[in-house]
Amino acid sequence: MKYDPFLGRTVNDKFRIIDFIGQGGMGTVYLAEHETLPRRFAIKILKTEYLENEQFVERFRREAIAASRVVHPNVVYITDFGQLPEGNYYIVMEYLEGEGLDNLLDSQGKIPISRALPILMQVADGLDHAHRMGIVHRDIKAENVLLTTERGKKDVVKLLDFGIARLLLPNFTSTRITSHGQVFGTPEYMSPEQASGKNLDGRSDIYSLGVLAFELVTGSPPFWDEDPTEILQAHLSDPPPAPSSRVQDQNIPSLFDAVVLRCLAKDPAERFSTASEVRNELLRVRNLLTQMAAGGKTEDKITSISSVDYESEVKSLLDSGKSAFALRNELHEVLKELAFRLMQDNILDSEFSHAVDEIITHQSAIASLQSTIALKEQDFERIRNEMGQREKNLRYAILDLNQEYRSVESKKDKNAADNKLMDDLKYQVESLNGALKKVIDDRRTAFVDLNREIDGYKKSVEDREAEISAHYSTLNFEIEKLRIEDSRASSIKFAALFEKMVHLRTAVEKLRLQASSIE
Repeated sequence: MKYDPFLGRTVNDKFRIIDFIGQGGMGTVYLAEHETLPRRFAIKILKTEYLENEQFVERFRREAIAASRVVHPNVVYITDFGQLPEGNYYIVMEYLEGEGLDNLLDSQGKIPISRALPILMQVADGLDHAHRMGIVHRDIKAENVLLTTERGKKDVVKLLDFGIARLLLPNFTSTRITSHGQVFGTPEYMSPEQASGKNLDGRSDIYSLGVLAFELVTGSPPFWDEDPTEILQAHLSDPPPAPSSRVQDQNIPSLFDAVVLRCLAKDPAERFSTASEVRNELLRVRNLLTQMAAGGKTEDKITSISSVDYESEVKSLLDSGKSAFALRNELHEVLKELAFRLMQDNILDSEFSHAVDEIITHQSAIASLQSTIALKEQDFERIRNEMGQREKNLRYAILDLNQEYRSVESKKDKNAADNKLMDDLKYQVESLNGALKKVIDDRRTAFVDLNREIDGYKKSVEDREAEISAHYSTLNFEIEKLRIEDSRASSIKFAALFEKMVHLRTAVEKLRLQASSIE
């Protein structure tokens, strides 16, 4: 096995490299463990052969700056950046285990639109946040999307590789990392303006997102050729096909075609103006598919919820060990599905689709806020370590100066030089004590400011949770009223969902009463 000088090294006195992960275009990626925390990180180290290449060094630096600015659940989190003693630059990021979207496509050819939509919505979420932070990714493609599992939830998206990102910031807008007319990116995903070397904004990423959406459901990008020049020319001049024209075995709704084709408009002004708009349209497609899936026969009627296994079903839920919170979440999902199906059959007024959209939007925002809170809470340790080290250094310096002062003071025959030295030492001690007080005050202020910031995020989460609860209460009231009063809602088509709703609601209520009696 070839000797690797970085294995076993400790980076920045914190991250001990324990294994090799893989090679990238500019760097080598390693697995590292934190020296004091039980956490793992990935470290990308710029390859030695690129140290003399200013463009690659600048691209590596920009990846660190761009990704560190975009703190979002769907973007890989950068925690540190620096330079090793031998000159190699490094980036420390969260360690992620998962499957690249490109590998998934290689193994499956294409994926069902029902699975593709949540993935694309998360990519759009991450891009929207990046654009609002002044970052254009410029290389959105399947290879730069990692699918992970978090808290039991699968297909959680993490956007990777901001190496050629453009930072739309005052200190960067005039700085080029390419020669005039030079094009960086992946031909299959390039917007027309990127292919022609023009200035870019977030709408270029939206074009690439449209390519990715097309590829996920059809198995290939809209323009494909062995010659990259031909691909770039197609992006510039050829009209893109609709995704549904490429696949016959999937029921691709026309609304999805419309979203993708608008993303792929040649003129940026004709595309969606923000990635948030794309996400909202994809949400509409998902809602439409849910409603389409609810279609079926409605002939057989029932008059009430079956009571044959009512007690046993409720007991089973209570014995499952799930918390009232978990059961309530299940109840909410059932209410949401019932809402979609009842609206599809024109039983529940379509105006309630807005309530469902609001619920999904708030849930996504809460996930983002909770991730931000978790990252902010990590700052406590960073502040504690940094300020603690400064405090320790100052205390040691004060201790050394005091010891030197006492040594001079203890001399029997002190001369003028000794007295002057004692005055100097006393002055230095007073200065360092002032600096020490400032460090302690700064740490206290930083903790207060950080707590205030986290409290603000938590308040936002609470407000959004209250909004979600209000929407679910409205849905619950309307759906229950329909179950009792509208004969159309009593068909066998809805029976299983209504039974599940009643069982879950009963179990949640019993757990709530138990908790109240304990208190």
